[in-house]
Formats: sequence, structure tokens, C-alpha cells
Amino acid sequence: MSKKMKHKDVIKLVKRNEAQVFVEAGAGYLKKHTENIIIWAVACIIVVVGGTVFINSRAANALKAEEGVAEASYYMTRPVVNDERAAMYGMFRTKKEKYEKAQETFMSVIKNYKNAPSAAAAYLGLADAYFCNAEYKEAAEYYDDFMKKFPGSQLVSEALNGKAYSLFQQGQYADAQKIWEQVNEKYKGGLNPGDVKLNLAYCCLKLGNKQAAKQEYDDILKDKTENYWTSVAKDMISKTN
Repeated sequence: MSKKMKHKDVIKLVKRNEAQVFVEAGAGYLKKHTENIIIWAVACIIVVVGGTVFINSRAANALKAEEGVAEASYYMTRPVVNDERAAMYGMFRTKKEKYEKAQETFMSVIKNYKNAPSAAAAYLGLADAYFCNAEYKEAAEYYDDFMKKFPGSQLVSEALNGKAYSLFQQGQYADAQKIWEQVNEKYKGGLNPGDVKLNLAYCCLKLGNKQAAKQEYDDILKDKTENYWTSVAKDMISKTN
């Protein structure tokens, strides 16, 4: 016959079993959370390493984009020499060859590094390259693209100016005039206010409005400083009388 357990022995056994369950549960909890902690630590390492790689990659891409814009800008300034050895000396034999090379390089920056800080300069440079190559329709489109993608840029006035030139070259004088009026009123003439006023006068002349052209020249001559713009304005006023 089995020996009957005393009440206090039962209590001890229950407590011992409870303690064992608690320890096992605690061990399971720690094991589970240790795994979670390890997973969390590994994730943190991946994030830190990945973030570092991402930052380094962005910096590298930004540098490559800057180099691409600098290279394309370099092509834009190279001389044109009708000589078979031109390429040997970093020159071009024709303007078409020169500006198409610049277009290609600017386009490469836009395609490969569209999120780089230099992308804005690439878009504007590409538009300029088309304009210099007498591809005025394409130039106007890229000036528009620049303004859509970078509306807050300080160079918006230059893009507007470039578009107005492109339209003027296509004989769209009224449209060009509206844009130059916008540059003059909203951006105070942009980087070259004298040019904008002269261009407004040219548009007026093309549209047969000599009186409006004369007003633009008079406005330029309010500046008493002798410079290129006042010199041209004086010469043109005598021709419009």
C-alpha cells in the first residue's frame, strides 16, 4: 500500500512542479526572444550596411553625373576645325558632330542618373545643345521638360528664355514675346535683363509694332551706363523713327 503523502509534502511537490513549469516557460520565452533578438540584430546590421552601401552608391552616382555634365559642357565649348586630325586634339570637324556628341552625353546622364543633383543641369544642357544645333522644336520641348521636372529651380527663367529663343527662331514671334514678357515681369529679366528687353523689342518689330519696340528701347536707355544693350538700343531707335 502506498504511503499517504502529508499535506505539506503535497504543497512542496506542487510548488516544485510550478517552479519547474515556470523555469521551462522562462527558458522557452528566453529562447524564443533570443531568436527574435538575433533576428533583430541581424536586421539592424543589414539596414546599417545596406544604408551605408546605398549612401555610398548615391554619392558615387552623384559624382558620375557631375562628371558627365562637365564632359558634355566641355564638348559644347570645343572648337570646330575642318581637319581630319581634329579629333586627335579634342576638336570637332562640324558643328553637327560637336552638338550631337554633347546631346548624347547629356542624355546619358539623364538616363543613368535621373535622381542625381546634376540631372537638372543635364536637362538644361541638353536643351541648349539642341538649340545650338538649330533643332529648335526639340530644344523647346526639352526646355519644357526642364520646367516640369524642376519647377523650383533658380534656372527656370533661363529655361523660359531658351524656349522663347527657340520659338523666335521658328517664326513664332507672338508666343516668344509672351514668354519674354513673363521673364521680364516675374523674374525681373532673369540673368540677362538687357537681352530680354532687346528680344521683346525684336518681337515687336517682327510683329510690325514699331511704337512698342521704341518703348522697349527707351526703357533700356533709362540705364545711363554705356554698355552693349544701351548701344544697341540707341542704334535701333534711330532705325525705328
